[in-house]
Amino acid sequence: MIDEATRAAVKKNSDLRRDGMSLLLRGVSAALQPRGVAVEILKPDAVLRAERVPVGQMGDVFSGGQLLTAAIALYCTMAALRSNDRGRDKQRHAGTLFLDNPIGRANATYLLELQRAVADALGVQLLYTTGLFDTTALAEFPLVIRLRNDADLRAGLKYISVEEHLRPGLPQPDPSGEAVHGQITATRMYRRPEDPAPEERADDAAE
Repeated sequence: MIDEATRAAVKKNSDLRRDGMSLLLRGVSAALQPRGVAVEILKPDAVLRAERVPVGQMGDVFSGGQLLTAAIALYCTMAALRSNDRGRDKQRHAGTLFLDNPIGRANATYLLELQRAVADALGVQLLYTTGLFDTTALAEFPLVIRLRNDADLRAGLKYISVEEHLRPGLPQPDPSGEAVHGQITATRMYRRPEDPAPEERADDAAE
């Protein structure tokens, strides 16, 4: 089939360059005739049902948060494939993805869980940025760093400084993973007894 497409293209235009990419595209186009291909995508939902939706109907069927979740999952998949093509299949790190206020569209808990689960499985680190203080959505993250806009008027510089670190609790180690060093595993609190008042000390000395 590829040979036929190549001969037809050369016969139609004798000056056609026979580079590999153009021949490949013509071969793929000939292989897809006459009906082409149908592309479907899984719809993100809370129970992970295998509901497939044609790509052309995503805008009508998916919500805004589901569209964003599908886009994040697709990006993570492509990033993992690119990492494998570069010979880094054994290294589970396919890059970092910065997200500009995704919680504004996808604040449902199951969508955030799905985004982070797919990214973790494919080795992509997600960094969420948002100006919303949605406690329900932020509770899904192991670490929240609050930032503040600052400026140096004399130097004419604008920069961002760390305001506060928020953690829901101590990180839980993976029992099946490697040992983590430098992590707090236990704490003990000791309350120092209060010192007696100066008047009580004077009375004890007089007795």
